[in-house]
Amino acid sequence: MKSLILSMLLLLSLNAGMNNNNEEELKEKIKAMSVEKFARTLANKTASAVPIKIDAITTVTKVVALENSVSYFKSIDLNHEMMKGKWENKSEYFKTVMFDQDSKIVCRVDFLNHMIVNKGLVLKYYYTDTEHRPLFSYTVNKQDCLELEN
Repeated sequence: MKSLILSMLLLLSLNAGMNNNNEEELKEKIKAMSVEKFARTLANKTASAVPIKIDAITTVTKVVALENSVSYFKSIDLNHEMMKGKWENKSEYFKTVMFDQDSKIVCRVDFLNHMIVNKGLVLKYYYTDTEHRPLFSYTVNKQDCLELEN
């Protein structure tokens, strides 16, 4: 997922009209964007790459922006050998682990942290199985990133 975010940074640089690879200048341009424009740009660039295989069992299937939020739709292959017999007994554990991973990744990326904490970007995650049955969902928002800083 971290490589996905870094690739989005590169794609955003193309969208921002940068001719050089000055990462700091790019980060400042991104931080200066309105949260709505940033959400649309991030969602559009990510959506153009779906499906995105995150790991052996997780795939990003859809990404949508609405106002100040970006919604990520991910599927988990519950039939994968790694998951056999585990989902039924540990579904809350998986939700906790996935929230922990997603929030740490986005809150520790400088420009995403800035957009979440200072501009109110909200990232929404919706998990389904491969048959599109809902499993769980959560959001990562300002409070989550502030808690990670402490």
